[in-house]
Amino acid sequence: MDIAITFIPVVLTLLVFSRVIGDTPAFRLVQYLFVGVALGYAFVVVYHQVLRPAVVDLVAASGQPALVTWQLIPFVLAALLLTRVSGQQTSSWLANIPLALVFGVGAALVVGGAIAGTILPQVLDFTRADFSSPVTILGSIVLVTGSIVTLLSFSLTRPSDPQRQRQIDLVTRLGRWVLLLAFGFFLAGSVSSYLTALNERLLFIIDWVRAVSGSS
Repeated sequence: MDIAITFIPVVLTLLVFSRVIGDTPAFRLVQYLFVGVALGYAFVVVYHQVLRPAVVDLVAASGQPALVTWQLIPFVLAALLLTRVSGQQTSSWLANIPLALVFGVGAALVVGGAIAGTILPQVLDFTRADFSSPVTILGSIVLVTGSIVTLLSFSLTRPSDPQRQRQIDLVTRLGRWVLLLAFGFFLAGSVSSYLTALNERLLFIIDWVRAVSGSS
């Protein structure tokens, strides 16, 4: 029974590997199955962790008008999003209100996360750096210099002084090289994780084949 149950993921894995020879119907079948299962799982999670608790809280606050008003705001915003489905210009613009809130809050979270999660930790790491050895001093200098030239590489203005512009171009070029190195490390990490996942799936298939051979 265990071998029969594990036969399904083995088949799905082999169908995914068919993408190597092209965009095959087998790969599309697995792709649609994955998207469908993911959407179904997301709907169940949203229902049990978002919609249902919100409705329960709304019913529980039925005797308090002020609290009911606050509880109805998310439902009103969600209803405004549904106006985009109608496709009518006279009402679809109402969906811009919750979309603007979503994008505004998302942008604020991104900026706040960049400041609190990247810039401040780098500054604090420099202030806590150990200057007892040349290696740590060099590492701190590289950290600060790389951060500064990377931020300056996003300069969008051009001064009137040609000498100053040449200096800005040099700093911008250095910042771009730092960005390329960082993206290279990120790409190497992504490829390493992909190879690890591929190795895990291949070992899973090999173990299943061994189990089938041993049982037969």
